[in-house]
Amino acid sequence: MSQMTSRERLLTALKGGMPDHVPVAPNITRWVRGNRGCCCLRHMLAAAEEFEFDPLLQLFVYTYNNISNNYIYSPGGGQNFSVDGMYGDLKVVDVEVRVENRTDYVWYHRTFKTPAGILTDIIQWARPDMGYGDGPNPHRVEPLVKSEEDLKAFSFLFPDPRRDLVADIPLIKKECGDRALLAACDCLHFGAWGTEALGPENMLIASVAEPELLKSVCRIVNDAHLKNLKAYLENGIEFVCDSWFQCSPSTGWSPTTYKNIFLPLVKEAVALTHHYNAIYAYQDDGKMKDIIPLVVEAGADVLSGLQPPDVGDVNLADVKKQYGSKVALIGGLDPCYTFDRGNVKTVRDCVKQAIKDAGGDGGFVIGTAEAIAPSVSSELLRELSNSVRKYGKYTANT
Repeated sequence: MSQMTSRERLLTALKGGMPDHVPVAPNITRWVRGNRGCCCLRHMLAAAEEFEFDPLLQLFVYTYNNISNNYIYSPGGGQNFSVDGMYGDLKVVDVEVRVENRTDYVWYHRTFKTPAGILTDIIQWARPDMGYGDGPNPHRVEPLVKSEEDLKAFSFLFPDPRRDLVADIPLIKKECGDRALLAACDCLHFGAWGTEALGPENMLIASVAEPELLKSVCRIVNDAHLKNLKAYLENGIEFVCDSWFQCSPSTGWSPTTYKNIFLPLVKEAVALTHHYNAIYAYQDDGKMKDIIPLVVEAGADVLSGLQPPDVGDVNLADVKKQYGSKVALIGGLDPCYTFDRGNVKTVRDCVKQAIKDAGGDGGFVIGTAEAIAPSVSSELLRELSNSVRKYGKYTANT
């Protein structure tokens, strides 16, 4: 079998086929940010090529945070903002922000004056590497949406996709060429950071006490998500990766609630992706065993994450046996126990086992359920690549 480019190898596996060898595409965003000082697409590509990975690059994640400024999650919308200026793309909303800088945290007090009323929230953001990891997520001291009376005002807080980032997509595709596969990863939707409108605790409470409130927030957020996905797909993106970790059983949701409230949203994203003949991957970095049948039913092309126990609950061999003819698989390696706490032998053994469990007839990309930490040695990343090439090579007789 002739040698493929990384893009060819990834696309072949993600479509359920058999490439020249198992593609290796771990999530190294945190590692690159910590060891290269920047996790823009160029640094991500350079690091992936340095370790001989098959680069699967998530557009605008961590660099700009989103293809549209995501003011629900981040007080600044992201690390950068458009030519309109911060909050300037909310053209009919006046915004007041008060910032308190403290030793361990930054506090953001916000007021949004919309045509439909006033919204307020308070966000507490821990500083990195001070007890909450290298990239802490915010804590909602006061949620943005508190009742159904806030919903009309809430709908004004979603700007259109940024023209500058949309215009970058064809140029980035051309620059990467066959060296990488670009992924649309819009973190705005309810499965990711859209839940921040209610806050993690309040969304769980709302599912019981105020289910219509939860459904309405989901509806508003998913409409914005579909608009963003459309911008990606219309500009030639072939692969969508939606991370639904906030709707995971790990967060506390039952399969019944998932099926009734979240699964219809997944189906909408899958249908839009397929309308443009693109591939849809469903990502979850926690427990997902009980919802996998529902995700497959929804039409997802790829299951991504596949976190093994104890952090997750996925038996890779079982998933391959039950669903391997219907979906491709990405992941299978635990970033914590395989890399953070592992050694060369751990990585080698885990790679061999994952390939044995899921790589036999193609349709498998070996990777990590979440990002590899900055403290992991370069030696372990090289061992990952070397082991995959040693044990994951396909032959004409495979």
